[in-house]
Amino acid sequence: MQGSIKRLKLGTGILAGSLLMAACGNGETAEEDTAAADSSSESTETANAEPVEITFWHAMNGPHQEAIKELTTEFNESQDQYEVVEQNQGGYDELNQAITAAGVSKELPTMAQLTTTDVPELATNDLLVPLDDDFLTSNGFSADTLADIYEGFKNSSNFEGSRYALPFSKSTRLMFVNQGILDEYGVEVPTSWADIEALGKMMVEAGDDRVAMGFENGYEMEYETMARQNGAEFISEETLDTDIGSSESVEALNFINTMFDEGYARTAGEDGYFSGPFGRGESALYIGSSAGLAHVEPVAEENSLDWTTAAIPTFNDTELTLFAGNDLGLFSSASEEEQAGFVEYLSFLLQPENTAQWAMATGYVPIVKSALEDETYMTFLEENPRYKAPTEMLSYGMTSPVFQGYGEFRNALTAAMEEVAVNDADPKTVLENLQAETESIIESNK
Repeated sequence: MQGSIKRLKLGTGILAGSLLMAACGNGETAEEDTAAADSSSESTETANAEPVEITFWHAMNGPHQEAIKELTTEFNESQDQYEVVEQNQGGYDELNQAITAAGVSKELPTMAQLTTTDVPELATNDLLVPLDDDFLTSNGFSADTLADIYEGFKNSSNFEGSRYALPFSKSTRLMFVNQGILDEYGVEVPTSWADIEALGKMMVEAGDDRVAMGFENGYEMEYETMARQNGAEFISEETLDTDIGSSESVEALNFINTMFDEGYARTAGEDGYFSGPFGRGESALYIGSSAGLAHVEPVAEENSLDWTTAAIPTFNDTELTLFAGNDLGLFSSASEEEQAGFVEYLSFLLQPENTAQWAMATGYVPIVKSALEDETYMTFLEENPRYKAPTEMLSYGMTSPVFQGYGEFRNALTAAMEEVAVNDADPKTVLENLQAETESIIESNK
């Protein structure tokens, strides 16, 4: 497997060092020991003359880029061994293109922000260092910090049994709530899809032009969540077997399709994202990314909207949410010193106070459990209750498994949802076709 090969390559320098130390204990003279020590000392002094530069490519823009700049500056000022140079590459598509080009020209940075769809191709082409527990802890990453990471985040970039990136900017799905509309109809914040269906029926019967639920144009995460809540495995992480065409999965998509047909729900349409329509008061509810808080706030304030947030609704009484966002990966072209610097920088970012600082500035969620005990963050949540709901779902969130061909699968999934929402295709037929296509993608990439 690729991960095993890469670990062997990375381990050769450590192995050579171990053999040299063993030789020193078996017959080497004192003079030779002293000479070796002096040589090692001189090498260390040379290496430490200037900080090791860690180049970091990312896709953070606007306030998010300012936040990562601030954290990076704090890290650089906290020690003198490494200097992280963060470099924005545009959006995620531009970042992916830059990494692809750099991989071909062999001019990769030390590290980069990666989405889960990036990982299989990069790992298969031997461009990423597997970040297994031994590698991390041997480079100074605390075992306590590793254990502190939410399980749903820790293995989000696992591929063929190895971890190729660690979490950084993570989000949950989040329900945005127009409290004014709920008060108008005398209902509590919905906790289940049955509640939302009932609200939708009330609004349609009242001749209300607004809808109960707003979806993004790409609502595949909501469908996958509902299918999993309803008992479908969807795609197995262990075997990659899929039951996308199962009755449990079809029931979930049928439910969404009925909401569209009955006028209880709609997608964003020409707006692209539903943050705008929701902020303008066009729906009672909207499910999107927790990182979308910063996009909803200005529109809602402009329209004097009385709004809040809540955990996403259950289907079949099951609590489950899907995590999204991106991770940080280390490229295999990095030197041993750069690898150590990557680990130290990552350790810094995942300290409770730092991941909490990132969450407060961006709307992403903290990566480690202990961040919820950080006094500054606790005060922030008290003063900004709309940011609290995402943290309440961290204990039952999960990440969809990735595999070779995962990007192709996600495109097929998105196209299937469009067939249902736009072309009024039969959900059962669409999902049976999607299952066959998914199985073909997985099989062709083995």
